[in-house]
Amino acid sequence: MSSSSSILDIPHPASLTPFLHSSSPSLQSLLHHPDYLPIRTYSRIPKPSSGEDGYFANTLATSFTIPHVLTLRRRPHLLSALPATPPVWPAPTGSPTPIHAPDLFLLLDLATPGVSGHPSTAHGGVIATALDEAMSYAVALYAPETGPRLEGEGERKREDDVPPTPRGMLYTAQLDIRYKSPVAVPGYLVVRVKVIARVGRKFWVRAQALQPEDGKTQMRLTTDAMAFWMQTVPSL
Repeated sequence: MSSSSSILDIPHPASLTPFLHSSSPSLQSLLHHPDYLPIRTYSRIPKPSSGEDGYFANTLATSFTIPHVLTLRRRPHLLSALPATPPVWPAPTGSPTPIHAPDLFLLLDLATPGVSGHPSTAHGGVIATALDEAMSYAVALYAPETGPRLEGEGERKREDDVPPTPRGMLYTAQLDIRYKSPVAVPGYLVVRVKVIARVGRKFWVRAQALQPEDGKTQMRLTTDAMAFWMQTVPSL
């Protein structure tokens, strides 16, 4: 009998390499955190036959945009059961609260000038993209049934040798972003994400973007976000 697996469950240590030379203590601590493991970032895999993920896998994958990305997921046995009650949507003027024990981190190596809006500052749309991408993976951790799985070693047969999507039919229905401080480029950006509730095919997600700084043990909060996601089903 073949065993099934998902790209979300398969460690990919090679993804760590571009970030290991960082001089940020906070980033180094995260890279070696025992509760998280590196996995492939599905949306960074080119899919020329369909064009899927072309924005993140091609347009934003150059030496002057976002040359490197790393996904760190919380180990499966550490994921928490989700509340089945919708959370209260935070007020626009409220102060952000920390996200404890995130389900997932997305690390991005931001280059310049390709992601710049203002001089030496990342465009807000790029930050929104990073938040949305990270959220999609966090939701997929709790809804793996939305995507096909890999049946046994060596049995994958797909055009372009692309693994099946772990995200399936998951869509952003609402994304509320509060920009707190500029993101300097070039530099690293760390997005931490936590799914905070699920009711049927509806998911509520929090995310924050932070920027590590050389010599500092704490990252600087740049962006706070809340989102509502839907899991759809195939039409009959």
